[in-house]
Order: sequence, then structure tokens, then C-alpha cells
Amino acid sequence: MSYATEEQAINLLKKLRIDYQRIEHLPLWTMNDPHAPKGLPEVKNLLLKKEKNEQYYLLLTTNKPVDFKLLAPQLGTSRNKLRFASEAELEEILHVVSGMVTPLALPNDSEHKIRVLLDADLKNLSAISAHPNVNTATIIFSYANLIKILKSTGYEPTIVQLG
Repeated sequence: MSYATEEQAINLLKKLRIDYQRIEHLPLWTMNDPHAPKGLPEVKNLLLKKEKNEQYYLLLTTNKPVDFKLLAPQLGTSRNKLRFASEAELEEILHVVSGMVTPLALPNDSEHKIRVLLDADLKNLSAISAHPNVNTATIIFSYANLIKILKSTGYEPTIVQLG
């Protein structure tokens, strides 16, 4: 298995003719890293798992925690069956490591194992931020372009209410 690359992410954006801004920075491993550039749209990108074979890619605003109690009924499951994917699962499915989860890695889910979930409040943000498969840069694009990326890679996102 090879890891997802920034070149793959940028090529996807170019192929889809998506306007974006690229911002370079020191490596960021968490949302509250003190080296994170100020003023970026704050979006969490998480890979969740239900039992053995159901994966969920969740994008949500950072001003709210992931509340499994609210999310689980929307997925037709109980909260104790949901968990965060392991590092090995991130590598196997998206070809990235934690700290680099991004919608731009979804083309690596060649078997479409993942169900994409979007926080309903994302559409209210002025822009969406995502790593381009590396954590030393951030890509900024519109919510409409996020939907375009998802649909072009074969995903119909499910909108979820998270509080």
C-alpha cells in the first residue's frame, strides 16, 4: 500500500476545476495545534466505524464535539457500537494517517466502504478546509465544491444533525 499524496489531491482539484487556496504551515497533528494558522475554517475530519465492516467519514464544524448519542440514531445503530477507526484502518482504507484525514483521500476507498456524513452546519461556514493528503498544508474551498468532490468520487453524502 502506498500513502495518499498531495499531488493526487491537487490533481483531483484541477481535474474538477475547483477554485482553491493552498496554505503552507508546519505539520499539524490535531485541531488545536498551536502552530495552526489563524483564521482558517475549522472543520473536523473523522473516520468512524460501526462494528467490523461499516465505516463513516464524518465532516463537522469544530465548535461541537462528536456526540455518538445524537449521531447513532441517525445511522440506525446504538452509540456503543460506534467508535473511532484505528490507525491501521485509516491507512488501509484512505491511505492516510491520523492528522491527515481529508475528503481528498476518498478516491483511495476503491471499494466504497465508507458512507460520507456531513454536519448540517457545514453549509453555514464561509469555506471548508482540508489537508491535501499531507498535514503541512491546508486547502480552502467552498461547500459547493466539497459536494462536487464527493459526488465526482461516487459519494452521496448524508446530512446529519449534531446539535
